[in-house]
Amino acid sequence: MEAIRVCFSFVKVFFQVCYFYLKLGFIHLARWYEPALRKKGSYNHTIIVLGDDHAMGVGGYSTIPGGSGITNKLGKEFAKEASIRQNWQIYNRGEYRTSTEDWLLPADSKRKEKPTLLAKVLQDPKYLKAEIIIVMLGSQDVLQKNPSLTPDDTLRNLENICQALRKTGNLDKSIYLCSLPTAGDDTFISEEQQADNLTRNRLIQEYIAANDDGVLQGLQLDLASNFEYKRRNLYWQDGRHFSDIGYGKMAKDWVPLIRPDMVKREFSLFLPDLGL
Repeated sequence: MEAIRVCFSFVKVFFQVCYFYLKLGFIHLARWYEPALRKKGSYNHTIIVLGDDHAMGVGGYSTIPGGSGITNKLGKEFAKEASIRQNWQIYNRGEYRTSTEDWLLPADSKRKEKPTLLAKVLQDPKYLKAEIIIVMLGSQDVLQKNPSLTPDDTLRNLENICQALRKTGNLDKSIYLCSLPTAGDDTFISEEQQADNLTRNRLIQEYIAANDDGVLQGLQLDLASNFEYKRRNLYWQDGRHFSDIGYGKMAKDWVPLIRPDMVKREFSLFLPDLGL
């Protein structure tokens, strides 16, 4: 009986791993297809979701035309809003297992092999027009080795990333920075690493409160700040990545947070037609 149980557990884990990488492959396929901006006359706007696994949508469903993660869900939520009338194209620029160090501009990185992710985003004309950028980054920093990343390193990197985003492209953009999701930390990382993540989130909140770079409060996804994200069904089988239900909740939570910003931007685009 013990041999059967072990065999069953092995097969179960094997298929879970296969399923995970199948989902990951489909996300990459959806990203490769990334559609061009769907124009609605002159009333068009761009949002970018930038960051690690949670920005990419790992753990949730994805569709080729709609993308993955909150990119997939946000468009559906916007369609329900009577106050949002113009076209908003949402681009997913999440990258699997990337740290804040991976998103630095080459000049800001101390690595011998310089990162290129942010530089590529800032060189693409369709991303330069972005009016809203959502940053979901930092959850992988605790796992980095050779070199490791301290909470202070994470904050410094996020500051550099937000400053680079602020200075490039649309200078009137809004940048929303999320806290680090901490679901599964008690299972997958040590107590010392858990404490480091708590410190990271505290530093992020202090940075946003100081408002030195004009960065705005994004969703608070850590369990210490937001008890609503303690529900088990919000997470995939691994207990760390969000499930499709989780990404759906995130999209619903984003709408009231950024709706005033979106309405203001729509109105400013409409003003010239009113002769104002």
